[in-house]
Amino acid sequence: MREPAFHLSGCRSLRIDTEEWGDRATGYLARSVARTPTNLIAQVQRINSCLAQRDSEGAYGALLDLFIALGEKGLLLRRRMLVQARPLLGEERSRALAQHLEKGLLATDPMPPSSHSMLSKGLTGTRQLVMRVDNDNDVRERDPLDDAIGYLEYSQIDKAQAILERALLEDPSRTDLHSNLLAIYRASGDSASFARMRSKL
Repeated sequence: MREPAFHLSGCRSLRIDTEEWGDRATGYLARSVARTPTNLIAQVQRINSCLAQRDSEGAYGALLDLFIALGEKGLLLRRRMLVQARPLLGEERSRALAQHLEKGLLATDPMPPSSHSMLSKGLTGTRQLVMRVDNDNDVRERDPLDDAIGYLEYSQIDKAQAILERALLEDPSRTDLHSNLLAIYRASGDSASFARMRSKL
């Protein structure tokens, strides 16, 4: 029996063969997310794996982790994953996640409980006593990570890689960009691009 770590660590596909890997893949991907929450390839693979197995508990936990890892970023990815999972999640969980689409989600935010989340602190209820209303209609600049995520969703790895490389050269302090670009290099085995970027940074 093959270990999922040997196969999945280099897998670029966002959909895992659940017939072959099943729960072993989901468990491996959950541990990968716990280790590196910003690895969006593992995040999406985990969600897709849970959806393919019709595992509502696992899908909810995986979505919670995606929302927590991305915070306010990755709105398009978070929305798309939520829409795909909604029929499996149920009304309460879908609504709770939908309420955090715009502002993002913290690990300490109260949410319906999940024993499958690797990043949530497991708080339930509400901490919000007063709601602040902003009349600020500033147009937010697009985050390059959002653009890269959009390309990754459609398996356009080269375009996502190019966006992340450009963004990193502009702002080398962004660790989320570093980790996602490293995940792409690792999955594709592209050591030449890795060496080229390292010399530029």
